[in-house]
Amino acid sequence: MKGGSAGSEAPEGRRTDQGIGRPREIGCGVLVGALDGLFSGLTGVGGGAVLVPLLVTALKVPQHHAHGTSLAIIVLIAAAGVPVYATQGAVNWALAAQLAMGSMVGVVLGAKLMLRVPAVVLRRGFGVFLLLIAVKMLAG
Repeated sequence: MKGGSAGSEAPEGRRTDQGIGRPREIGCGVLVGALDGLFSGLTGVGGGAVLVPLLVTALKVPQHHAHGTSLAIIVLIAAAGVPVYATQGAVNWALAAQLAMGSMVGVVLGAKLMLRVPAVVLRRGFGVFLLLIAVKMLAG
């Protein structure tokens, strides 16, 4: 599943042009983005953990496209949120640099692998991952 033009059919039979043209879709896209931004700013967690489930459930974006779309906006979300945290001294820049080096390699490998995984397996695996993280955080 490479690229994809607006309006193309996704493997799950859904259109891939959700949220790009009609006023109602634009409004829904902005609302989902606002919710993701709120959770990103509040918790420091956004992108995949919040946005992917919202894209898939609320906007009916196919799973693979939701992952790619989420990655596409992380830079913009971070650019808006990081200055707020940084002015409060709440950014560990040395650790951020170390994480960035590893993440840039990992995201390329992960994205290539993701494209080979069927959507249903990706969706279920992502759900299990989120559940495990939730249990770990609730346990303390």
